[in-house]
Amino acid sequence: MACHPPRRRSGHVDRLTARDSFSHETVFADLRLAAMKREREPSSKAYRQDRFENTERAAKETIEAEQRARREKTKRLKELRLSQQGAKDPATK
Repeated sequence: MACHPPRRRSGHVDRLTARDSFSHETVFADLRLAAMKREREPSSKAYRQDRFENTERAAKETIEAEQRARREKTKRLKELRLSQQGAKDPATK
């Protein structure tokens, strides 16, 4: 069976298709209008400054937490290594 509809005579347009069709320009115009009516984010200088400071604070806290975790891990590994060396070398006790 063919996947395509049967061919029509040149210039023939199905009336139902012609009546129910719409142009892409109309759809895009509707989308643009909806976007224009949408409530926008405040753009005041104070708001932007506050957002910037919050982002800076979050970044600083993240960096500090990563550094703390790295120091704790290094400390644990050092303690583990010392305890393993102590178990191997009883003369040092």
